[in-house]
Amino acid sequence: MRSRTLIFILVVLIIVSVLTLLFFGLGGGFGGRGYGVGEGVPRSFWLVLIVVPLVVAVAVLAYALIFPELSEEKLKAKPPSAPAVEEGKSALDAVLRVLNDDERKVIETLVSEGGTMLQKDIRYKTDLSRVKTHRILFRLAKRGIVSAEKYYNTNKITLANWLTEEKKR
Repeated sequence: MRSRTLIFILVVLIIVSVLTLLFFGLGGGFGGRGYGVGEGVPRSFWLVLIVVPLVVAVAVLAYALIFPELSEEKLKAKPPSAPAVEEGKSALDAVLRVLNDDERKVIETLVSEGGTMLQKDIRYKTDLSRVKTHRILFRLAKRGIVSAEKYYNTNKITLANWLTEEKKR
């Protein structure tokens, strides 16, 4: 999707530059009267009309090269799975090591309460604001560490199975 859009922008900008160069820069403009380079319109105007689209086209091309697009097939092909854990260490310990302080506080609260809590209860136990709790849980859910399901006016938050399975053994 992004590739097609960038190609379209590049083509349009190059066409505008070339047409400007052909019709106004070299000739007398459309119809040959009053639109040429030396006929009342400053040369810098035509230069800008030619150069600006080319500079933008180069910038778009550089952006496309520096930030390549991730294809959706690649993202779909790799479903989130449990991270590999070294012998003798639990997955929960590995996850806790990479989380920031607030995320760690939320996960530790979930673990101490059995792995499932309401979002509003997490907020009160961790002493975080509603917004901060929501943002932390959103980030954790995006990573696959917790899952959330609607529960009346709040959410029911559950630790991922791959984190709780080792604890049961």
